[in-house]
Amino acid sequence: MVRTAVLLITAMALSAIAQPALAAAPELERTVVLVELRNGPDASSLTVDYLKEIRKSFQTQNKGDFILVKDATVIEKVGANRQQVPPALTAERLATLDEAKKKGVAYLDQADAANAVKALRSAESKFRAALAAPGANDALRKSYLDLLAKLATAYVISKDPDAAAEVFRTVVTAFGPSAPVTDDHYRPDVVEIFQRVLKEMKKLPHGSIDVSSTPLGAKVILGGIARGRTPSQVSDLIPGNYSLRLQRGANTSMLHRVRVDAGKASKIHIDLQFESHLVLEDTHAGLSYKDLEAAKQRAALDAVSLGRLVEGANLVVAVGVFDRKLVTFVIDVNKSRSVRRSSSRIPQVGISKRAVTRSIDTIMNRSIGGSDGQAWYTSVPGWAATGAGVVSLGVGLAFVSYLDQSSITVHHCVDAKNSCAESEKKDPALQNQINAAKQTYKDEIGTNSTISGIGLGLGTILIGAGAYLFYRHMNSSEMAAMRYAPAPGDPTSVLPPMNFGFARTQFSAGGL
Repeated sequence: MVRTAVLLITAMALSAIAQPALAAAPELERTVVLVELRNGPDASSLTVDYLKEIRKSFQTQNKGDFILVKDATVIEKVGANRQQVPPALTAERLATLDEAKKKGVAYLDQADAANAVKALRSAESKFRAALAAPGANDALRKSYLDLLAKLATAYVISKDPDAAAEVFRTVVTAFGPSAPVTDDHYRPDVVEIFQRVLKEMKKLPHGSIDVSSTPLGAKVILGGIARGRTPSQVSDLIPGNYSLRLQRGANTSMLHRVRVDAGKASKIHIDLQFESHLVLEDTHAGLSYKDLEAAKQRAALDAVSLGRLVEGANLVVAVGVFDRKLVTFVIDVNKSRSVRRSSSRIPQVGISKRAVTRSIDTIMNRSIGGSDGQAWYTSVPGWAATGAGVVSLGVGLAFVSYLDQSSITVHHCVDAKNSCAESEKKDPALQNQINAAKQTYKDEIGTNSTISGIGLGLGTILIGAGAYLFYRHMNSSEMAAMRYAPAPGDPTSVLPPMNFGFARTQFSAGGL
């Protein structure tokens, strides 16, 4: 009876622990954002080449499990109302700005209003960012003002006076009411729109901007002028569009375009640490770090912030070349942590197909022998070892009960023998039977003791092995949550601990 009960309990336990694995349903398509992982401030042509090869291979090998977001979509979402500030205005950068402006002016001279608007708007964005860079001077500001006036002219030619008026609102907020937009340099109908906009804006109630940041204490720079430190309210502003950025030590935010409405306070919060690592190129987005160790410390946090800007993104994949290694980080946006990463040695010249394949395997989670599980409980070896351990413990416990029964029987035999001696009714045949029974049960005690010891010991070992297999599987298919050293004033630098269902545990990520 006892043996039957123990075996029944063992079967029920096995059924219960197997249910999570059986209940794991296949996931929906994962939306993937592929970004550049930059070693230092400048782009690496080798990293760009690998990104192109990985994107092409990923699209070929994807069987419908993933949706790869287009680079143009990422730039549009992440770059909305923010743009990259050049590290310095070199002669080469200034020449690029001049060429961009000349291209738009050439279309304007040809009365090609549509192309002129397109080219001048692109140049305007570049000039706006350049004015926030070190080395910006009055000559650059004057050229920017001229560009805005020509953009307004292109809108007037294309019969869009409202767009021209919006451009002049930017002129007023950037250069003040005394901006030199006169008949001496521009068409009378264009100057007329400027004067009308200026008159309207002077009558409007002023507005303000409430600026906060992570971490606190960042310098607020509005239109190139320092306006206090965060948290701060910049008040008495003429309604219109403003360029704002933050600076704290060596960290500089993106340049934000903030709209101020009449009589209202606009609010903006900037994650300075994230934006100091964010890279926005014309063709793709990325994250920049001084070295691989810095990337390990911040990549997951920054990728989660980037992924949340792209609506519906599940995974952010950051790929880059560090010290002749192709490094791939896979970050789960919903779980707010890095889940996989890999590193492959690459040659100095050419593209390593093996490294590209390794990166694709990491993205698609094919690096664990074909298992497509995403969590610890999908480890088949782990469940096998744990199940065998539970069975072994059940067997051990069953024989412990038999051990107790045999011990009781031996005691009965001893009591019976003593009873015969005390009554002086010695029956040799009966005593021989009692001695034989006693010896038999002693042998059973030895056997049951051995089996129960083996069962209990082996069960403990197998359950421990199962726990290890779950942990190893989790580390190969879902890397442990990384712990980061918090920066001063930045309480968000530590990722949430992993929850295994049994207890909340936090691991430090190992090296590549």
